[in-house]
Amino acid sequence: MSSVSVRFFIITDDSEIFRVSLNKFERLLECTSEEKLERFAGKRLRAAEIGVKLENRKPTEVIRAIYYYLHFNEKGILDKDRLTNDANVVSIAGISSMFTQKTQKNIINAQQEFAKRKRDHAVWWKPDMQIERNILDASIDEFKCKKL
Repeated sequence: MSSVSVRFFIITDDSEIFRVSLNKFERLLECTSEEKLERFAGKRLRAAEIGVKLENRKPTEVIRAIYYYLHFNEKGILDKDRLTNDANVVSIAGISSMFTQKTQKNIINAQQEFAKRKRDHAVWWKPDMQIERNILDASIDEFKCKKL
């Protein structure tokens, strides 16, 4: 029997990879002092969200990988405003021009292009080959990483 699961990872400035359980990640997304990571206070960290196919509850292959940044405030709490702003940027960058306002003959609407540029440089990141290999292998339990 096959199904799908999502794995979450945080990557430090030293390229150390930490797996974050779904429950812990959901608590982090609540952005409260109840769930904070003091060791990452005031930092921008790389994160990865990896979708994996499961066969008999064992991960067999990666089906999707998204790499983005998470920002933590000075107390180690996830910055909810930044998270919301980044989600808006991704949304605007991905909206089909069919849904944007009508073009006027003498005005160019560059909002989507600016959002794409911002998304690609400030919201998403691209791992180097070794980091990506380690993250993908960790997501199917072929690379050992620490857990948060």
